[in-house]
Amino acid sequence: MEKIVLFIKTYKNDLIVFKKLLGSIIKHNKDNLPLVVSVNDEDFVLFDNEFKERNFKLIKDSHIYTCTVENKWIYQQIIKSQLHKLNICENYVCIDSDSYFIKDFYFYDFMYSDEIPYTVIHEQKELFGWSNNNIKEIGFNPKDEFLNDRKYIMDKLERKGKIYDFGPSPVIWSTKVWQSFEENYLRDNNLTFKSCFEERPSEFTWYGEWLLKNNIIPIYPAEPLFKVFHYKKQYTDFLKQKFTLESLEENYFGVVLQSNWNKKEEKKRFKFFR
Repeated sequence: MEKIVLFIKTYKNDLIVFKKLLGSIIKHNKDNLPLVVSVNDEDFVLFDNEFKERNFKLIKDSHIYTCTVENKWIYQQIIKSQLHKLNICENYVCIDSDSYFIKDFYFYDFMYSDEIPYTVIHEQKELFGWSNNNIKEIGFNPKDEFLNDRKYIMDKLERKGKIYDFGPSPVIWSTKVWQSFEENYLRDNNLTFKSCFEERPSEFTWYGEWLLKNNIIPIYPAEPLFKVFHYKKQYTDFLKQKFTLESLEENYFGVVLQSNWNKKEEKKRFKFFR
């Protein structure tokens, strides 16, 4: 069993951005961490043909878990949270397709020791500082939704104190935590991953709050691994301030241009992120 793997859950609509992510992994994966890619069952043949010669393990989602969920976002969360069922790794870096690495990375960038991973945990102050000044442009205050979801899950798991964010993607997850969550929370409350995530679709928070409640593994905090541009204006503001790719490399391993606004732009290929 691997100590840690890179894991990507993707599908045919993200094929273009997935190729970009894959290229960045090939370039920057200096310790040759194993890569596992899971795709919707109906997309498997497409990916299998597209990547005939590949240096990653390609699997169908149904090899991890079989479920029927209309909401694609919740469906992805369910698949991503259950890699422990394959018994192939102890920990994994879960990466979204709309990401890519910008500098070299190694085993110990994700692992505190040979046995214990880092945990992404912070208060999301950077995003909320920016969004507070741009509520009119983006149409709402992201902090309101954030607090609503986090407080709900905190109350469910009976935790008080500071409100944390355990994302955004990529995140470093221990299979021990997800297995414990399934066996000791979902089953004890007659729930499934599907019903739980439909109740509150925030897999990052369920994972982090369960870990804080039970201390299944020691927590060694890590700030977000990638610079995430949640909104197009956030990205354009960044460019207007004349930041450079090199400035991001100081603090981040990669970039996320969220696909909810970036899919059309990705086809044009942003001149800054090349």
